[in-house]
Amino acid sequence: MNIGDNIRKHRIEKDKKQQEIYEAIGVNQSTYSKIENNKYKMDIETLKNIANVLEVDVTKLIGEDKIEINHTNNDNSHGGSGIIVNNNHSEDLILSLKEQIILLTKINSNLEQENTTLKDQLKNLTKT
Repeated sequence: MNIGDNIRKHRIEKDKKQQEIYEAIGVNQSTYSKIENNKYKMDIETLKNIANVLEVDVTKLIGEDKIEINHTNNDNSHGGSGIIVNNNHSEDLILSLKEQIILLTKINSNLEQENTTLKDQLKNLTKT
């Protein structure tokens, strides 16, 4: 189950209506609907507020999902300052990024060798 499904499940178990939750956390109905449908990049504060209203631990809402938080210094931001990434996707992303780092390291090494060769050729040309 993803975070939106977990939120919906706990909301229903607590016999709470969506309106009760979105009014308590200070978002509109559309935003809250997106939260339950995993179409909203929710920040950690919103997640904590939902957990408080539902009287459950945040970890119950997270379940098997992994949360990645992008910090912003903007105190006026409402949602969107963090993103939620599913474990499967984040592990694939990490692997892909590691492969790109290896490739870029090799390219950099080749460019350094080529740069050295070109400098040597330039020195030889200027000597003649």
